[in-house]
Amino acid sequence: MDFTKTLTLFLTVLLISYLLSKRLKVPVIPIYIVSGIVLSLFVHSGEARVFESLGVIFLLFFIGLEFSLAEMEKNLKNILGVGLVDLALNLFPSFLFAKLLGFNNLLSFTVAVILYPSSSAIVSKLLIDLKRLANPEVEAVLSILVFEDIAAATLLAVLENISGSSLSSVELLKVLVKIALFLFFAVVFVKNFNRVIDFLLSKYGTAVEFLVLFVGSVLFLVVEAAFGFGLSEAIGAFVAGTLFAETSHKERVESIVVPFRDLFGALFFLSFGLSIELSKTGKEILFPLVVLLTLSLITKLITGVLSAKLYGLSLKRGLSAGLMLTPRGEFSILVSATQPKLVPFTALYVLTSSVMGSLAVKESEKILSLFFKRSKKRKSKLTKSQLLE
Repeated sequence: MDFTKTLTLFLTVLLISYLLSKRLKVPVIPIYIVSGIVLSLFVHSGEARVFESLGVIFLLFFIGLEFSLAEMEKNLKNILGVGLVDLALNLFPSFLFAKLLGFNNLLSFTVAVILYPSSSAIVSKLLIDLKRLANPEVEAVLSILVFEDIAAATLLAVLENISGSSLSSVELLKVLVKIALFLFFAVVFVKNFNRVIDFLLSKYGTAVEFLVLFVGSVLFLVVEAAFGFGLSEAIGAFVAGTLFAETSHKERVESIVVPFRDLFGALFFLSFGLSIELSKTGKEILFPLVVLLTLSLITKLITGVLSAKLYGLSLKRGLSAGLMLTPRGEFSILVSATQPKLVPFTALYVLTSSVMGSLAVKESEKILSLFFKRSKKRKSKLTKSQLLE
């Protein structure tokens, strides 16, 4: 199948998937993945490789745009507090349980990283669509998502640079040094070069064409710099996003990037579904799936309760926060690509957690009312865009 026919088929399938998700009132990401799985019966997964890479770049670039270093420094205490609680409760228990289930060290670590981060894309969309941004627990949830995205990008870089079937302490140390060096130079670059970006965008950025070409050029130059350090396009795109987040033109950059993110992000999830070989998805993954899915649900609920406590909120608000954190998505999928044998497990895990988590968030008031008496809703003054201000 030639490129034009392939792209036409993919876009048509994505359009139908989107309309179906609206009809069923479920998140679109699981529908994209299922559509990819169905499409894999007719199309070779190799035909979607270019979309997969571009999807990663634009998804991570947009996530990076959400983080201004200056704004994060103001809220560092809160972000670190709930973020470290979330990391401890969701990464280490998952690693131990994976070991108990018979996975080796590297696979156990990979499984733990797959289970660790909630889906920023799904959670943010749910909060907006369900008008939950005013809920008092949302501030804690968004702080956790900020920390998770940074931690997950770093952990992903570690996994992409580790080879072999076991975790060697020497190899791990080399990778961490490499990542630390790249991030050090990246922070220095971001803090100094953002003024040059601001000047150029102020002088020439009134033309949309210039803005698109300039943002694209800088984005892919930083991605190439990450490749030069032996790292992935994901961490390079994330750093490029933080560079533009430091400028006064952040909103304009977001406005031109959103269409690319939506298009290539959708193609990324579709291509992930295409990479899943149903013939290799055996019954043996069902028991680990049930155990780890149950574990990750419990640990996210505990995370929500403890994080809410740090913010002075009630047990009910904490459980609500935990439910908001249950859907998994983009980072879990990116991590699974480092260990292809985990792709079928991850597909079922992401599908199940995203659907169950979305329904749980949607019906959270009904669920919580079974255990708590109704009380007047306390409104938060923060929205997502104000979190890091």
